[in-house]
Amino acid sequence: MNKTLELLWNEYFADECARLTTDKEREQTKEAAQIHEYINARLTENEKEGFDKYIDALCDIQCSFAKRAFLKGCEFAASFLLEVYAIDKR
Repeated sequence: MNKTLELLWNEYFADECARLTTDKEREQTKEAAQIHEYINARLTENEKEGFDKYIDALCDIQCSFAKRAFLKGCEFAASFLLEVYAIDKR
């Protein structure tokens, strides 16, 4: 089951979840890009490299949390449905 959920996440949901679909998401992305540009203009090359590594680490953490939330949600949904099915059979 976990392999199937991993495949579902990697082949479908990760890409779907990364799409900007609302005006708010587009606005937030634009604001983040402007802040990044503002900060980069004031940093040395060495500082930029460190800052970009920091941003990459934060993104990796966020991706891990999103994936875990997806997997836990699927596990909960499956156990919930099995429990409801068992109650219905009584």
